[in-house]
Amino acid sequence: MDKVIKVKNLLKIAIVIALGLFSTSGYSLSSDWSISEKSQVRLISPVTASNNNNQLILALEYELDDEWKTYWKSPGGGGFPQKIIWNNSSNIKNIEILWPEPIEFEILGLKSIGYKDKVIFPLIVDIEDNQKTTNINLNINYLVCKHICIPGNADIFLTLPPGNADYTNYFFEIEKVLSTTLNNDIALTPISNFSLNVKEDLENVVFDIEISTDTFFDNPKIFIHTPYGLPVVNPINNYSLNYQKLNTSFKFDSDQFSEKKFPIEIFFYDENQNFKFEEIIEIEKVDKNISVNSSLFYILLISLLGGFILNLMPCVFPVLSLKLLSVINTEDKKIKSSFLITVLGIITSFLLLGLFFATLKQINISISWGMQFQEPYFLMFILIIISMFFLNTLGLFQINLPSIFSSSKILNSGNNFYTKNFFNGFFATLLATPCSAPYLGTAVTAAFTQSTIYLFLIFIFMGIGMSVPYLIIVFFPRLVSFLPRSGKWMNNTKYFLSLLLLITIIWLLIILNNYFNHFFIISFIALLILISIILKFRIYELPSTILLVIIFFLTPLLSSFHNNNEENYKNNNWLDFNSKNISQIISNNEVIFLDITADWCITCKFNKVNVLNSQSVSDFFENQEITLIKADWTQPNEKIDKFLKKYNKFGIPFNAFYSTKFPDGIIMTEILTAKEIFETYDKVK
Repeated sequence: MDKVIKVKNLLKIAIVIALGLFSTSGYSLSSDWSISEKSQVRLISPVTASNNNNQLILALEYELDDEWKTYWKSPGGGGFPQKIIWNNSSNIKNIEILWPEPIEFEILGLKSIGYKDKVIFPLIVDIEDNQKTTNINLNINYLVCKHICIPGNADIFLTLPPGNADYTNYFFEIEKVLSTTLNNDIALTPISNFSLNVKEDLENVVFDIEISTDTFFDNPKIFIHTPYGLPVVNPINNYSLNYQKLNTSFKFDSDQFSEKKFPIEIFFYDENQNFKFEEIIEIEKVDKNISVNSSLFYILLISLLGGFILNLMPCVFPVLSLKLLSVINTEDKKIKSSFLITVLGIITSFLLLGLFFATLKQINISISWGMQFQEPYFLMFILIIISMFFLNTLGLFQINLPSIFSSSKILNSGNNFYTKNFFNGFFATLLATPCSAPYLGTAVTAAFTQSTIYLFLIFIFMGIGMSVPYLIIVFFPRLVSFLPRSGKWMNNTKYFLSLLLLITIIWLLIILNNYFNHFFIISFIALLILISIILKFRIYELPSTILLVIIFFLTPLLSSFHNNNEENYKNNNWLDFNSKNISQIISNNEVIFLDITADWCITCKFNKVNVLNSQSVSDFFENQEITLIKADWTQPNEKIDKFLKKYNKFGIPFNAFYSTKFPDGIIMTEILTAKEIFETYDKVK
C-alpha cells in the first residue's frame, strides 16, 4: 500500500513539473501589487479561468522588506494574523486560507510565530455558480514588524471568467506550496498513531501529544492554534530510541482558557511527514488526589533517589564519614539523638533552599541548581567553613561555643551537642548543591517548572532522600557497632578525610580563581595560618577569629585582588560557546558536541576526567572531525542561562550532539559514558 501511495505521489509531481515546464501558454493572471510601508501583497492565479469548477485554488503573495516579519494563524506573544474581508466579491461562497510552515522569532521581547521575506498563502475559493464570472474583491488587514510594527492594508481585485483554462506562470509556484501544506488524512502519511490529551492540573493546562511513525522523526515542529491566542512555549520532547515515537508536552497557564471545550488545530511539520489534526476537545479536570498518586508520586520518588545518591558524591561523602566517626563508642540513645538532629538540619536546609528559589521565581529572577556557587561571597563563606572542618580534623583545635551559649540547658548542659549536629546536616546540604546526581536533574526541573507547592514538596523529599543514611542509624543505632572500636585506625581515617577536605579547599580556591588572582590565594593561606595559631594557643579566640574573617571578606573590594584573565578554549581544541553560533556551524554539515560545564560542578569534573579527556573519546572526536564547543558557566552567563532554559534544564552538566539531522540536539545523561557518546554520534551523523 505504501508503495502505491509513493508511486501516485511521484506521478502527481511529474505531472506538475511537466505542466509547469512545458506549458507554452506563458500567461500571467494576477492583481496589481498593493503596496504598504515595508511590504506589498497581490493575488495570483494558477489558471486563466475557472474551468467550470466549483472550487478554485488561488494564492496571496507577500513580499516583505529585509528582516521584516508577518504573522501566522496563532501569532503567539504579539501581533495578529492577516484578516480577509471578501463580502464585496461576487459568485463566491467562501474563502479558506492555507497556512504554510511558519518560523519562530522574537520581536520587542515577545516570542512570535510567522514568516519573513516572501511567503505564499494558498486560498481555497468556493464558487456559487461555475458558469458565471467570478469577481474577487479582497480587503486585507495585516501587520509587519521588525523593531517596530506597522499595520498594512491591501485592496485587491481579480476577475476569473468561466470556461476552459490555461495554466499561468504561477501554476508551478503555487503547486509547490500546496505540496507542502498539511494533509488532514493521517492515513495518507507514515504516521501510525496520533493521540492528544488535554488536562488541567493545579495552575496549568497541559497538552500531551503522542505520535508514532513508520519511518522516523527528523526535526519535527508542532504548532497549536486555538481560539485563545496562546503564547509560544517550548515543548518538552521525549523520543524513543529508534526515533519512531515522540511524546511531547505543551504547558500553559490555566487563565489562558475561558472555556473548557473548544476547537483545536495541531500543525505537525517534519522532513518525512506532515499533517494537520482538527478536533473539538474538552479540558479534563485532573483530581488533585489522582495527580498526587500518579505523576507527583513519580517525581517525589525520583526526588528521594536523587537526594539519597548525593551522599555518594565526593562533595558530601567526607561529611557523612566524619559523622560516623564522631559517634563511635557513644551510647545508642545519644547516637539516635545526634543523627536525628542532623536529619533535621538537612531537611531544614532543603526547605530554606526551596524558599530561596521560590522567592527568586516569584520576582522573575532566573534560577538554577547550584547557582549560589556562581557568587564569590558564598564561595568564600563555604571556604571558611570547610577550612574549619579541615583544621579541626587535623586535631589543631576543638570548636566550642562561647560560654554564654554553652551554659544553656537547650544545648545539652554545657556543650554544643545540638548545634554541632544540626549544622553538620546544614553544611552537608550546602556542599551537595554543586553536584548533579542521577535523577536529581529530573527532580530539579520538575521543582522549577511546577507550582510553589510542588517545589516545596520536591525539596522536602530531596532532603529526606539525602537523610536516608542518617535515618537508618536513627532506627538501627547498633549498626555503628560494626565499625571497629576507637584506636589508631581512627586517626589514620581522620587524616585521610582531612586530605579529602583539603582537596575540597583547593577545589574552592580554583573556582574563586575565576574571580580573584594569586594575591587572594596568598591572603587566604596567611589567614588560615593565623586562625590556626590563634585557636591553637587560644589568643583571644573569638574576637581575633571574627576580625580576620571580616578582613578576608573585605578583600574582594580591592581591585588588586581581581582576576581579569579569560580562558582560551582554542588551546585544547574546544571552541567558546559565547563566540560561536551552533546553527551556523550545523549549516556547514558539521557535527557538534556541546559541553556546558563549570569549575564548581563536581559531576562535570567527573565526566571530564573519566570520559571526555580519556584517550578513546579524544581520539574519537578527532577521527570523526567533531566540532567541540564548551560553555563555561562558572560565573553567571545570560546566554548560557537562556540556552539551558530552552531545554527546560536548570542545572549542569549539559551535553548534547547537534547536526543537520538533529538541529535541536540529542541531550545526553548527566553522567557520561564513552559508549553513550559513540552510540549518540551514530544517530546524529
